[in-house]
Amino acid sequence: MFTNGFIFFKFRSNLFLYFGVVFIIGCGVLFAEDSKQTLPSVETKKNQKTTSEKPNSIQNPSPNPDQAPNSNPTQATSLADREDNQTPMEIFNKVYEHRFMIRGGWGIGKLSPAILNETGPAWFQNSLFRQITEPGAPLSIPYKPAKDLGLNSQFFDIRYGYKNKYEVQYAEDTSLGVYSRDLPASNNFLSPRTDTYWASSFEGNRLLRFEGVSQHLRFSYTHPISKILMIGPSINFHRYTERNNISYGSYSTSRPEAAVPNKVTWSIGGDANAEYSMKGILPGVYAKLKLRDWWEIRGRLELLDRKGNFSVLGSQIIQEVYNDGTSNLAVVVPAYGGKVRDKGTILNLETSFQYCRFSLDIGMIRQDVKRNYDSYFGDTVGNVPRSDYSARSVYIGFSEMSNSVKHTVTEFYIMPGVSFYYDENKIY
Repeated sequence: MFTNGFIFFKFRSNLFLYFGVVFIIGCGVLFAEDSKQTLPSVETKKNQKTTSEKPNSIQNPSPNPDQAPNSNPTQATSLADREDNQTPMEIFNKVYEHRFMIRGGWGIGKLSPAILNETGPAWFQNSLFRQITEPGAPLSIPYKPAKDLGLNSQFFDIRYGYKNKYEVQYAEDTSLGVYSRDLPASNNFLSPRTDTYWASSFEGNRLLRFEGVSQHLRFSYTHPISKILMIGPSINFHRYTERNNISYGSYSTSRPEAAVPNKVTWSIGGDANAEYSMKGILPGVYAKLKLRDWWEIRGRLELLDRKGNFSVLGSQIIQEVYNDGTSNLAVVVPAYGGKVRDKGTILNLETSFQYCRFSLDIGMIRQDVKRNYDSYFGDTVGNVPRSDYSARSVYIGFSEMSNSVKHTVTEFYIMPGVSFYYDENKIY
């Protein structure tokens, strides 16, 4: 696990270093080119402006006899080359009035889910609380936290841009967890020996499926700082849904001194759905760096603050094996709900290559989230003695509400796209 984590950390660090080197080299080269061309271009524009501001000036008073009648430079100049249309914005990304872009793509990544990260400290504190009403009940001490999990991602977005300054984007990102026998999404616990129970080891929580869907409606404005750099504010109307399919486990064996001696109680399966629904308005900063006509680097940083509701409902099958060899199957029902809130950041970096109306974008999205529960209520209902198995929570989730747990998602993606442009001349 350490080796895989180190390789992934090294790969991510190399990627950030790559973006940094490309950014510095591109800025140096292009600023050098701009400095060489500054005086001629300024003088040319000055002369043109002086000519155009003369009152009642006569265009071409002494025409060349060999020149065609309709070869007036002003009339023959295209929209892209007209003097009154040459602003830093058009120099930055050519000329267009309206742009409509569609993109779609795929990605891979890593996930550290909050639903598992909260299990270790929550179950341990809950088992401590149980000692008040159930003295001698087994403690749940986490000894093996959940590993980071693989992700498969799907991306889709639609963008509308006006003069490359204003942009409206609808984007959707769906992340699916990837698990295997060698990489289980689970937490492991130890229960030390007590006067009533023997020591034991068990898997407490297993994540069977993770699906996170992020929807974004963004409005952005970017202002030209130079011919190659633009930066400005953005606002994101964000909605997030998360669906977790989880199973609980426990194992305990009573000692001969217990009221029911030599009884084995263990969870042989279960299925519960933990669903989260949140939304928020996220402010951010959006920047573009135009290195070439065909190459652009974009970056966006948003402050994440979303909140909403969560619910957990399902079943857990428990088998009880007694001293005389008889056994019994029972079902207990975990049912919880309350208010949840996520705070953190969303960072998006991408490099975009363009050929005519087609583009290919390669990028990274990083979500660093801290999850808190404003309220947490529920219980696990059933006929099995509560001291014989480990439940998710006990009545009011004081332990869940007292902790902040991390939820991180890192995704690398590739997205081909196509654009359509419109200005006063034509659609192209």
